[in-house]
Amino acid sequence: MTRKRKVIIIGSTVGIVILLIILNFISVEFYSFRYQNPIRRVYVKDTIVRAEIVSSEAKIEQGLAGRKSLDQNSGMLFMMPADTIQHFWMQGMQFPIDIIWIEKSRVIGCEHSISPNDKNIYASPGFSSMVLEVDKDFCDKNNISVNDLVKIQ
Repeated sequence: MTRKRKVIIIGSTVGIVILLIILNFISVEFYSFRYQNPIRRVYVKDTIVRAEIVSSEAKIEQGLAGRKSLDQNSGMLFMMPADTIQHFWMQGMQFPIDIIWIEKSRVIGCEHSISPNDKNIYASPGFSSMVLEVDKDFCDKNNISVNDLVKIQ
């Protein structure tokens, strides 16, 4: 094999490996292969949350239950099937969270640092079409309050 051919083969191999790494990074940014959920950037006020989007009844009911943790500035955005009072609980949760109730692209309420052992059922303070679960203390750390703007990209 000629030197030129070896250089072409090695260069092509390195190029393919780099391309695969880039494609993997891009795909992970937009889709959770482990949980089979699309991922979107959710802007709450000035803070970006990398959120898994769920909308089916089964995925909404499962939520984050059974998971060990949640990365900082990550979460799950529930696209609710009906614009009504929403009810959430901590059954099966293994870590504390904040719950952000959203209606018409605005925060309508926050539940702060809910313990995984909490047996309460939390209701949205008004009709809510979306619910965002994030790591505990998210609302306090980012000064999230009622009427803050929420955008999804």
